[in-house]
Amino acid sequence: MLSEVDAVVQTGTPQVALHLQDTAMSGYARSDYDAQQPARRGLPWRAAVFFVALACSLLVALAALRHSRFQAEASTVSRDVEQRLRHGDRERYYYVHTPEGYNGTTPLPVVLNLHGGGGNADAARRQSRMNEVADRNGFIVVYPEGSGRLRHKLLTWNAGSCCAYAVDHQIDDVGFIRALLDDLSSKYKIDARRVYATGISNGAMMAYRLACEMPDRIAAIGPVAGTMGVDGPVPDRGVPLIHFHGLQDRNVPFQGGFGPNGLLKVDHRSVPDTIAWWCRANHCDSENPTVEKRPDVTIQRYALRADAGIAGAPIELYELIEGGHTWPGGIDLTSGLGTGNLVTTVDASELMWKFFEQHSLPPTSSESDP
Repeated sequence: MLSEVDAVVQTGTPQVALHLQDTAMSGYARSDYDAQQPARRGLPWRAAVFFVALACSLLVALAALRHSRFQAEASTVSRDVEQRLRHGDRERYYYVHTPEGYNGTTPLPVVLNLHGGGGNADAARRQSRMNEVADRNGFIVVYPEGSGRLRHKLLTWNAGSCCAYAVDHQIDDVGFIRALLDDLSSKYKIDARRVYATGISNGAMMAYRLACEMPDRIAAIGPVAGTMGVDGPVPDRGVPLIHFHGLQDRNVPFQGGFGPNGLLKVDHRSVPDTIAWWCRANHCDSENPTVEKRPDVTIQRYALRADAGIAGAPIELYELIEGGHTWPGGIDLTSGLGTGNLVTTVDASELMWKFFEQHSLPPTSSESDP
């Protein structure tokens, strides 16, 4: 969905504000200096020298401030790195956050965090607050970027039925994520059996597509405010699933259909239908979930059927009673776009990690051999 376009605007705000602030400051210094010139004001030459010295001091101070700011940002660059790779005829981008203490020798789990439609990697980072969870729990977060007409702005994923540019141009985003994981493993020490995918809206839809088409690489998924945009293929193994969705979502409605607040007219699959599809795929008992009711959320847990065997995988559904098209426990970047209420009493990022860390891919045949 293009409901996250506000996140793109906000992503650029600090840079624009800094540019305007610098322009205004330099303009002030020049006008102040010009106003004090002896030729215009008739001041003694000593006064002119004083004001020139003062202006130079201000410029030096501003330069020092900028340099210190740059140094502060650079001190964390090793933990937050832009990566790029060529996939097909496009240059694609992704951003990697490593937790404090990452030493490059101990393999760490990876969470792929996919931005919403119209967003970008930075919006996903801020919206989900996933870096904080990664730092507390010791995993790597990767923020891939979709495609669009503009670099780093208004980006979408080809999740099947949605969304926009990526669907219209039939971008191979599944292939991109495969290539990304290969590239990532060549640069970082990752645990390939513990790679997970999450995302919001169009990013959640893409996480579902990855679970269907890459069950050999994705150990579990945690979609937020998005449903399936494809109808298979059914994965050859159960993929553990934790889903978060607001009952008041007007972009991707809980009961499906066209979202009255959506910019694109997409007929979304409902959450109940999505969960039912995955209950079949994961060999879960869809008729008798364990239900936990809280004031702000209803949690449904679907256990494996008795005949599930090793092909089965559990499902958890968090229904946010007053939740809108937002990331529970995150930051609301789209409040001006009618995306509804942000539930702060449920931390989706923390909960999905607790779910993820219980699951890993089964060992390969070579790993199983003595």
